[in-house]
Amino acid sequence: MLLSSVFAFGNAAANNTTTLFVNRGQSAKITCNYRRTNDTEIMTVNLQTLNHTLCSYLHVDSLRKQDCKDNIRLIWIKEIMEISFELLNLQNQDTGTYTCTVKRIAKPPEEDLGVERVQVIVRPVLSLSCEKWPNGSPMLVCSVGFYHSLEQLWIKDGDVLNSSHKSFNGSSYLELPPHTISDTIYSCWVNHSSLNQPLVGNLSSSVCYERGGVTVKVVFIISSVLAVFLIIAFMFIAVMCKCYRRARSQYVPPVGMSVTPESFLHDHLHSEALYSTLGDHHPVPCSPIEVNTE
Repeated sequence: MLLSSVFAFGNAAANNTTTLFVNRGQSAKITCNYRRTNDTEIMTVNLQTLNHTLCSYLHVDSLRKQDCKDNIRLIWIKEIMEISFELLNLQNQDTGTYTCTVKRIAKPPEEDLGVERVQVIVRPVLSLSCEKWPNGSPMLVCSVGFYHSLEQLWIKDGDVLNSSHKSFNGSSYLELPPHTISDTIYSCWVNHSSLNQPLVGNLSSSVCYERGGVTVKVVFIISSVLAVFLIIAFMFIAVMCKCYRRARSQYVPPVGMSVTPESFLHDHLHSEALYSTLGDHHPVPCSPIEVNTE
């Protein structure tokens, strides 16, 4: 946003008025243009608004402060004898016409060396933010905090909204619809007869749909990535299990290797031990009977 705009009409040294637009909270510089003479020994520098003196200095060997408001600072460049005042942290009530007068008071007679008039108009700062209604639904709040009889419009993606909205205490409220994935740009437009140009503030709808510092769009993206990852992991596990079952069903023992059921082997050894204990009651291991198949 443009911080300040200066519109000068005519020659300030000829006592014409300069108009200076500044935003609230910013500073304005008023230069005291005056005619310099070789016999200037003692002179005064005063900054006034209407008939009220805001700041005054006396120059003998140097500029000496006599009385000044806290938000006014003198700027003096000694080498070229340039004098100016800076008005700090301007507010709406500081709007007005300021006059800087440089006067020689000695040698007599007194003489005005220069009178500079500046009309300072403080532009309000438009504030556009997101709040919540008591029911939790999001809304936009447009605040300017200044004059009555102002014009105010809500704009959505470049189109003026005709829907009703509430305005009170220098603020306008616009309730937002349920959130969507796509972002929408809302604008608050304000104009007043005292302004040199309308005030405009823009805000994305995604700011109002934040949850815990993470926008709904970001949450949706993270959830989608996690879902895809889980689907891929599930498919990978399913494929591995299918391959494992297929490998087991197709397994063939090596040639020459016999598989004897455990129950059959145990019964055979038990029969041999029982047979060998007959007779003298001393167990004698029995060798397997060899059968000649030739």
